[in-house]
Amino acid sequence: MNLLGVDVSGACATFSRLCYFGAPWYSVIVQWYRQQRSDHYRYPSSDDDIQVVYESKNYIVVNKDDLVPIDAYDAPSQVNVTQQVKKWFERRETERFFKQEPSPTEQQIEQWSKNLAQKIEDIRYCHRLDLGTSGCMCFARSTVASFLAYKAFIDKRVLKYYLALVQGHLHANYPIFVDVPIGENASSYGRIMCTNDHPYCTYPKAAQSHIDVLEHGEYDGKPASKVLVRILTGKRHQIRLHMNYLGHPIVGDYIYTEPIDYKPHRIMLHARSLTIHTDQELVDALAKDPFLTQFDPKWKRTKTIYPINRW
Repeated sequence: MNLLGVDVSGACATFSRLCYFGAPWYSVIVQWYRQQRSDHYRYPSSDDDIQVVYESKNYIVVNKDDLVPIDAYDAPSQVNVTQQVKKWFERRETERFFKQEPSPTEQQIEQWSKNLAQKIEDIRYCHRLDLGTSGCMCFARSTVASFLAYKAFIDKRVLKYYLALVQGHLHANYPIFVDVPIGENASSYGRIMCTNDHPYCTYPKAAQSHIDVLEHGEYDGKPASKVLVRILTGKRHQIRLHMNYLGHPIVGDYIYTEPIDYKPHRIMLHARSLTIHTDQELVDALAKDPFLTQFDPKWKRTKTIYPINRW
């Protein structure tokens, strides 16, 4: 990237890393920078740009786009997932109501509007995803459903699988189990995390990940691997840190790579599936795999290591 004839790519990447990670405007910087780097970059421009992958009377699961904040607190000026879900629900319910026969009376419309406003207000997310992570994200449609989902997370009745493209060819004849605690990095400004072998790691907590190597290939001409990760705990940036610990950081991770991998249009981490065993129902959602050549021509598979039809 040139500014007045001077290449400032490295400076922009370094500046973005030095910014406070939790600041509302941080995602705006990253979004702008990614747009400068790649024609392949995609960012939802409206509330309508959302894909629902699971719906019941209690829950809605959507395929969150990368770099889309979860709510207005994370980035007030941007489209956020919570806003998208509520607008989608309002639009869908409105279409259903006014299609009914016979046409509703004014009194019925007034009462329906009040009920709909309450239903929209009750919608809330059950868990979080990192800003740069795409994939399955669950929303509860009521306070009771939200509590039961929370209880399922506490009782470890949740299965979460992620797909990631990582740097280099990861070789393993069997699944890899990583059991490395994660804590906050006291030497960094903002909520930057680190593994417990870091000299400034504070308050480390247990973190376990189960990793299967699916494919070898190249991303933008460099060796890369596609991996399937099941997280047994849910620590902040867990997959990013555990892959970095193995020496295979995630492609496009602008926080935990050395040197900073700022060229890809996104962090190559995707919440592929989500299963929640609640006391009300079994939530089972699957989001499409974005790491295919048809969606991102820079990724080219050269070898299948562990074929799994579902993934």
